[in-house]
This record gives sequence, structure tokens and C-alpha cells, in this order.
Amino acid sequence: MRILTWLLRAALFILLLGFAIKNDGVVTVHAFFDTEWRMPLVVVMLTMLVAGVLLGATAIAGTVFVLRREVARLRKLAPMVSPSTRLRSRSSDTPDSF
Repeated sequence: MRILTWLLRAALFILLLGFAIKNDGVVTVHAFFDTEWRMPLVVVMLTMLVAGVLLGATAIAGTVFVLRREVARLRKLAPMVSPSTRLRSRSSDTPDSF
């Protein structure tokens, strides 16, 4: 499994390196108030990728925290449930033959 993980990492590194080599042209990024920066295209693209990932993670973080609190609350309630109220499998749920 470790070999497979390292092979995937190496493949990803080679792909990103090739991407960076193919997109080495310098571009001008125009911002507000007549501000501009000149930088390689790959830097601009990877910066926007990271910004998008961070924005997406921030957008979903609230939902994750709410769900974690609910799981913690339900785990506290689990010992209070009596064995008679637990779900049981019925024999009619499984087919007799295929």
C-alpha cells in the first residue's frame, strides 16, 4: 500500500511539474487602483486554485461543526437507550432463495 501511495505522489508531482513547465509565460494581473503585478501564469493559476479550496473549506466548515456537535449529542444519548428499543433484523427481510 505504501508503494502505491508513493507512486501516486510521484505521478502527481510529475504532472504538476509538467504543468508548471508548460505554463511558464509571464502574465500581468491588473488589480484595483491601477495596480498590476507581473508573474508566471502557473503562479496565478495555482494561487487561484488554493484560494478556491480555502473558500470552499470555509463554506462547508459550519456544516461540519454542526454535524460534529450532533454526533456528540447522540453518542451521549446512546447509553440511555434500552436494549428493547434497538432495531432487530427480521427474517422476512432476507430472501429465501435467489
